[in-house]
Amino acid sequence: MKTTTLALGVALLASTPFAFGSTPGERTHGPCFNVSIQNDRTNESTVRQNCDMNFSRTVQAGQYNRAETIQSGIVNDNKVRQHQYGRSRIPDRPRSEPQ
Repeated sequence: MKTTTLALGVALLASTPFAFGSTPGERTHGPCFNVSIQNDRTNESTVRQNCDMNFSRTVQAGQYNRAETIQSGIVNDNKVRQHQYGRSRIPDRPRSEPQ
């Protein structure tokens, strides 16, 4: 039993250089989903989907928010919600004192 196990182990180890694997390719069939929730001062989101059906949801809450979504498929559904907090981008105007 030990000899058989040892021989099998050596045979598998010797065949390792001949084995190969491939990295999984980009999905193109069926539905693809992407959900992103960001809550930092600066938020950036880039989504690229190339499936039969694409669904993407992005929610950003921060001072600076940027989202880009590119979808190519039979069904494309994308929703982005951005909430800005913090100081406004428009500087405060000086107020004149009543005389």
